[in-house]
Amino acid sequence: MPSPIRTPRLRARLLSVVVLCCTLLGGMLAAQPATAAVPVANPNSYHVLVTKSRPLNPLNYIAPDLVYFPGTNYVLRRAVSANLESLFAGARNAGAPLSVVSAYRSYAEQASLYNSYVARYGQAVADTISARPGHSEHQTGLAVDVGNANGSCGLGACFGTTAGGKWVAANAWRYGFIIRYPDGYQSTTGYTYEPWHLRYVGRPLATEMKTRGIPTLEHYFDGSNPTIKSPTDLTAVDSAGVLWNYPPNWTGGFAQRARVGSGWGGLKAGFTTDWNSDGIQDILAQWQDGKLTLYRGLRGGGFQSPIRIGSGWANHEITVGTWWRGSRYPSVVTKDGAGRLWHYANNTGGALSSQARGQIGSGWQNLKITLADFDRDDNQDVLATRTNGELVLYRSNGKARFIYESRRTIGSGWQHIESAQAVSGFRGPDSYGLTARTSSGALRHYPINSGGWGGSFTIGLGWQNYRLFR
Repeated sequence: MPSPIRTPRLRARLLSVVVLCCTLLGGMLAAQPATAAVPVANPNSYHVLVTKSRPLNPLNYIAPDLVYFPGTNYVLRRAVSANLESLFAGARNAGAPLSVVSAYRSYAEQASLYNSYVARYGQAVADTISARPGHSEHQTGLAVDVGNANGSCGLGACFGTTAGGKWVAANAWRYGFIIRYPDGYQSTTGYTYEPWHLRYVGRPLATEMKTRGIPTLEHYFDGSNPTIKSPTDLTAVDSAGVLWNYPPNWTGGFAQRARVGSGWGGLKAGFTTDWNSDGIQDILAQWQDGKLTLYRGLRGGGFQSPIRIGSGWANHEITVGTWWRGSRYPSVVTKDGAGRLWHYANNTGGALSSQARGQIGSGWQNLKITLADFDRDDNQDVLATRTNGELVLYRSNGKARFIYESRRTIGSGWQHIESAQAVSGFRGPDSYGLTARTSSGALRHYPINSGGWGGSFTIGLGWQNYRLFR
């Protein structure tokens, strides 16, 4: 947030600053996310949430577009069947062939099954292993019970220890499925561990849950709805000073963007980071007048009022990351106007102090810096761009120091890259790379794997008037 400008016409300038601040805060606090993570009640939706306390409406709902799964008498919704075919082909190719054990069940069929469990085990036990009619995912046509093709461990917890069960746990997300009732979450779902029960939610949501480590739909729809939902989101300011957030679709692109706020024309650089390590993404803003401001993200959306955490940063090139491996909070690595490289430790999740800084280099005047774990050893490295376009790797030891070694050139032509940020999960679980904007306005992604660069690709064009957060 810009500070008052001290001139003889102080009152007029102060008034203009107040107006700007109100505009900025009003835009920030009124921000709404692109998609709200609220429970879905529409039974036709692939994201419908059906639980013991959230029945289908109507109770005797009949799923649409039901088709027979090829070679069986089981029926599923059309998209579920098609994706299950692909899942079965993947499992078969991996040497873990699977078969369908149960699929769509009508209200009447679920009532008969539930009543049989009550008669056999009593209602208390039956409620942990079977849904009451109108409360079953099978009635949606989106759920399927799978088992090993040889019949071993059918509908038993031991299925999870077999080759088929392990393959499903590791790969179901690739086909749009989740294990709906995972181990250790009976108190959340109300049902015992069912490694065989797959629920179709579509590939984007399944990939998001896998990438973010969200174990159940109950956790996904728990009321948490921050404006910036994950570190993979791209936040950017346009030429009019409007702040936008672009959530990923988890397959190498973006979903619908959301307007976060306005009045950001005085921004020098911005960063999205969990600065206070509360699980919610915050915004760190470096203003052209040298102020460094923190906007703490709120669990339900929007941000707290800004906090000034530093000043005198106008001539610094800042980058944010976990420079000290194992530290609770992220910190700042910055290049000052004299070309010195500094590390500012973030010891409290709040303001930075000059007493918490340490010099880690000099002679960096003509280098642009980006933090990234290029060698995938869990230590943040510095990627430095020379004026001739060479990208040079400065590996760190995870303790705020560089490894003493010859500096390796890992790229060329980077003089055309104006900004870059390291992101995890952009193309799904375990993916990592740089998202960068070129001088021509192209937005590109450069995957990084254990062996170096993967094949880069263009995400979009026309970004030349956007300032990307890093």
